[in-house]
Amino acid sequence: MNTLTLTNDNTQPMMGSRKIAEVVNKNHADVCRDIRAMLAKLYGGDERDYIRKADLLYLTNQCVNCLHYDTDNPNAWEYQLDYEHSECLVTGYDAVRRMAMIKHWQKLKKEVEQPRLAMTHPAPVIQVDSSIVQLARVISEATASATMKAMTEVINLPAYQTATPAYLSHVDGEYVPISKAAWKTGLSDSTCRKVIGFFKVPVRSSSGVRGLLVNLTAMEHAAQRLLSESTAPKGNRKRWTHPQFGNFTYYADLI
Repeated sequence: MNTLTLTNDNTQPMMGSRKIAEVVNKNHADVCRDIRAMLAKLYGGDERDYIRKADLLYLTNQCVNCLHYDTDNPNAWEYQLDYEHSECLVTGYDAVRRMAMIKHWQKLKKEVEQPRLAMTHPAPVIQVDSSIVQLARVISEATASATMKAMTEVINLPAYQTATPAYLSHVDGEYVPISKAAWKTGLSDSTCRKVIGFFKVPVRSSSGVRGLLVNLTAMEHAAQRLLSESTAPKGNRKRWTHPQFGNFTYYADLI
C-alpha cells in the first residue's frame, strides 16, 4: 500500500507522522513532539508555535504540512514530512530506527515511480503508406488553391456604386458582362474585376456576383488609364506594371 502523499504540484512525496511512528516503533505523540522540536530549531520560535499550524506548508517551502485527518476527532492531527525533513527527524534516533526509515522510503519511492514510468511510455507509431500521404497532400494543395482563387474573386469585388467616377464626364452607355468587357479591353476577367474596384467603374447586378454588369464605356476608359499609367513589359517580362495596381497581362500584346 502506498503511504506517500504528493504535494499540490504533484512532484514532492511526503510521509505522514503516523506512518513514521509505525516504522520507527514509537508512539505517535512522541514523534509529533520530536517534529515540533526539530521545526523550532530549523525555523525558529517555540515548539508550541508549531501545534496545528495552518501555514506550516508555506513556512517550510512546501516541505512540511500539518493537517486534520479525522474530522470527527478534533485532536486527530498529524504532520507530513518530505524526505529531507523525515531523515533529519530520525537522525537523533538509534541506528535500527534510522535504517528502518531509510528502507521504507526506498520502498515507497519505487511505488510512486512505477505509475509515472507507465505514463511516460511513448505512444505507438502509426505507419502510413507513402502513397496515401502523397494523395492527401495533392488533395490538400488543390483545395487550398481553389479556396484562395474564390477568396480573391470575392475580395477584389468592389462595393457596387452608381456614383460618377472622378475621371469620367458621364456614365452613359451599355452595361455588359465582365467577360465581354475583358474581350473589348484586352484584359482578363480577374483583372477587369480588379479594375472595377480600383477605378470605381460603375456596375449593375441583377443576379449576384456571376450576373455582374459593368459600364462598357467607363471600363474602356479605365483600361486605357491603367495602360497609360503603367510600365510596358521589357525583355523577358510579359506583364505590365502599375505602381499601385500591381502586375497584369495585356492580352493584345500576345496576339
